[in-house]
Amino acid sequence: MSESMILQDMYFTTPEMKHIFGDRNRIQKQMDCEAALADAEAELGIIPREMAAEIMRCSQVDLIDFEALQADFVRTGHPFLPLVHAYKKICQHQAGEYVHWGATTQDILDTGTTLQLKEAYELLMKRFEELYAVTAEAAYRYKDLVMVGRTNGQQALPITLGYKIAVWGFELRENIDRLHECSTRAFRGQLAGAVGTMASFGTQGLEVQARFLQKLGLSIPPIAWSVSRHHYAELMNDFALMAATMGKIGTEVYALQKSEIGEVEEVQGEGSVGSSTMPHKRNPFRAMELSTNARLVRGCAATLMECLELEHERDPRGASAEIPIFTQICSLVHASVERAIGLVKHLHVYPAHMQRNLDCLHGLIFSEAVMMQLGKRMGRQTAHAIVHELSMRAFQQECSLGELLKQDPRVQPHLSADDIDAIMQPEHYIGLAPLFAERIKQQKDAYFSALKHDK
Repeated sequence: MSESMILQDMYFTTPEMKHIFGDRNRIQKQMDCEAALADAEAELGIIPREMAAEIMRCSQVDLIDFEALQADFVRTGHPFLPLVHAYKKICQHQAGEYVHWGATTQDILDTGTTLQLKEAYELLMKRFEELYAVTAEAAYRYKDLVMVGRTNGQQALPITLGYKIAVWGFELRENIDRLHECSTRAFRGQLAGAVGTMASFGTQGLEVQARFLQKLGLSIPPIAWSVSRHHYAELMNDFALMAATMGKIGTEVYALQKSEIGEVEEVQGEGSVGSSTMPHKRNPFRAMELSTNARLVRGCAATLMECLELEHERDPRGASAEIPIFTQICSLVHASVERAIGLVKHLHVYPAHMQRNLDCLHGLIFSEAVMMQLGKRMGRQTAHAIVHELSMRAFQQECSLGELLKQDPRVQPHLSADDIDAIMQPEHYIGLAPLFAERIKQQKDAYFSALKHDK
């Protein structure tokens, strides 16, 4: 995929994520770290202020000769040292000699990566919140639109479309809450030296670290985490949960758009083509992409879990695997949320098809409603046995359950024909479905009100 711009841009990434995880932004984040380190050390008298000022002035990726930098990476085989060499070329007055003072490669690579992830997180959270908002609004909009609910792939009882969408909103909100909570651990920086003891900073290690991370807007870890990468794994697994919810939305639309069901449909854009050979096809490509991307993200997150068992005080095998995984997860998730927002926002709904499907089992979806009313007169178990017997006959003979009930001498003393007709109205047996759809909108409104207040 890295060689295919067409496939990447269509399915697997976005321009924003290509920038965040691109070489220039990655190097810039590392230079931001070196600038913050020099500034902190100058404040504490560890390096001369004029040298720190020059390092800070030169911490701009546009000053780097990328061809020379790439050649140096190939020559040294080192993941960071070429950037230190580049500083020596662009800094004046020997300031390059003070770059990276007391730090180790892992400090800058980890902290730079964290800055990239924070940038990605902030972008993603805005889009997750947008998806949550449009989903909650859709749930409220369709709170009273009755459709058939399905369990085990079979028609079960009436629900509303708003209730179904509210379930999506509930998952989205839990994922958002989980990500907010995870962020208190995810964005911690690293400045600990070769084995995590800060020996190279003498007695000033904790103060250097505090000032360094404060300048970068990152939290201070309680101890070096070179071989404790669980906070990264947690963040990526939380992204995977969000991807799974979006995959669920896609899977639901994929199922409901099937020709035999036809209750909802993703928007068919101007000029869109479903098939190269069957001109009539209206394929749910966006829905399929959500499901596909969710599977890819889960695979990446599972691989990341394999990077947690590391040796001693430094083991770069885990960190080396992280960058491509972070890039792929964030890219896939952002591509998905952009598609999911459009899918939910512009979802086509077909009430007539919903009514057709409510009627297709000739009243069998009201078996529980009938049993509950009949059970009040003769006992639940007896009522269940009678309704089950009549339901099986209605299914096999493809006839109306209501008519069989009206004709049955065991039922007639307890339920009149009018009673049965009233029971077998879909809108009379949707329970609290509209309330749950309303609740999701209320929770969404409260969330954004609190968010606005916090700002």
